[in-house]
Amino acid sequence: MIKKQCKECPWKVKSGNNTTITTFAKKHNKRHNCHMTSPKSLWDLNDKCMCAGSRIKISEYKTKGTD
Repeated sequence: MIKKQCKECPWKVKSGNNTTITTFAKKHNKRHNCHMTSPKSLWDLNDKCMCAGSRIKISEYKTKGTD
């Protein structure tokens, strides 16, 4: 499992592509893999390469109860 956000994490670095990833993840309450290690299987969740930022932010998002 990835324990620390990477330098290019979409939850940390704002860009057009990263905003698309984070918006989709929030909208569907969905975690994703790290886009640096598995770009082709971003949404096929794998515990070994799950994005640390996704794990943290989606958990926070779910606890707030926001849709």
